[in-house]
Amino acid sequence: MAIVIKNYQWRQTDTKIIIYVPIKGRPRNVDLFVMDNYVKISFPPFILELFLWENVLEEESKCTLTDTEAVFSLQKAGKAINWPSLEIENISKSEKCCIRNRILDKAQNLLENRAKQKNERRQYLQKEAVKIQINLDTNMQNKIEALRTCHRQAAMQDFEEWRSRAEIPILQDISGKVQKNRKMYRPPLKWFEDDLNIIQSQENNKHEKKDESVIIEELKEELDVGKKSEDSESDNEIASCKSSSNSLIIEMDEDSSQKFKTEEEKQIPGKDLVNRILKGQYPKINRIFDEPKKAIPLPRKSGSISVTFSERAFPTPARESAFAKEQEWLSKQAEARRKTGFVVENLRPEELDPQWLKDKGDDFFKAGNYLAAISAYTHGIKISDKMTALYVNRSAAHYALGNYYKCIDDCSKVLELMEPKCESNRVSRARCYARRGAALCKISAPQHGIPELEAALKLDPNNESIKRDLYAAKQYFNIKD
Repeated sequence: MAIVIKNYQWRQTDTKIIIYVPIKGRPRNVDLFVMDNYVKISFPPFILELFLWENVLEEESKCTLTDTEAVFSLQKAGKAINWPSLEIENISKSEKCCIRNRILDKAQNLLENRAKQKNERRQYLQKEAVKIQINLDTNMQNKIEALRTCHRQAAMQDFEEWRSRAEIPILQDISGKVQKNRKMYRPPLKWFEDDLNIIQSQENNKHEKKDESVIIEELKEELDVGKKSEDSESDNEIASCKSSSNSLIIEMDEDSSQKFKTEEEKQIPGKDLVNRILKGQYPKINRIFDEPKKAIPLPRKSGSISVTFSERAFPTPARESAFAKEQEWLSKQAEARRKTGFVVENLRPEELDPQWLKDKGDDFFKAGNYLAAISAYTHGIKISDKMTALYVNRSAAHYALGNYYKCIDDCSKVLELMEPKCESNRVSRARCYARRGAALCKISAPQHGIPELEAALKLDPNNESIKRDLYAAKQYFNIKD
């Protein structure tokens, strides 16, 4: 709840209104607002609203903040008017609400217009900056192009001067001799044998060429002479063969037959390859990208495997080296649970009563043994899951240990079970709302936690503890009413 500041002071001059507002507690954030005839200053939980007698000029006004007070120096809109009082007299709450809403709407419109003008100004400056940059780049490019043109013209002028000097003949009075072409045509050579059977050559000149008819007659004569000599040689060979023995002729035929075959095969290389290709037996060539043939095994026979696992309390695999340590740890844990008194195997029949477990958990909670209390409440919930007192007390134990999420779950479960809502469960519901709201604030969710605390306060308005928790939460998260 907000606290209205009343111990402020004010004075006036011909042009200004000075207001002194005391500040308590050195707040971190102080909210100031001045427009027309409305002045507001707030720092939780304190607030001050003033509805002034006349309008002021907020742009020419100023405010000075110190550790102990805030000093408003407001410029009057009508400088020659003396105010009989600081505020408008006899103003109702509805009129104040209308003035406040009108001022807030005006301030919102003013801020929107300022933001729009600022945005337009920024866009205009950006466009102007782009234009200026384009002009600078254009001027720079023009200067570079002019410099290049200057250098190009100077280079072309130097080149023209050099060419004019180079075209003047160096030796004007000296004439050169015409050389004979080394690659000129030469007539073909004529090869012949002289009287000593030595091969010699001689160029064929045009005068030494013979007619074609004469050359043909000479060739015919040479062929006739060659035939006669061959006939005489063949007759001599036949006579010599007849004089030799028949056995020699047979041996020459058997030995020469194999030689002739081998010689023929040597004279025709690749004959076997040609024969295989003609028969359609092409040679196979292994290529790089050919996939090798893989032997595909037969499919396996299907079967079933039965697996049994031994009971184990630890999530890790069993190790023979750590067996003794694990057993010792399990025995210690069992002994610790046995001392707290909620091991199911060791409980008596009367100890399985949910009400007895609730009382046992309450004793553990009062002694500060919150883990044992949670275990007792949990075992009671397993036996009777509709008993709301177990959830309520377990949420308190979770809150004491800092398990805020589990506390929220238990409170939500209790509120679901408390149906119908009546006077007998009103206090319990208020307690659950308050505890759930406190847990939500602990996990930094005040937007959900503070409404829960307010709902709890509506159910139980006279509960001072809930009031203190709500006030502390709002002050901690700096939330205004």
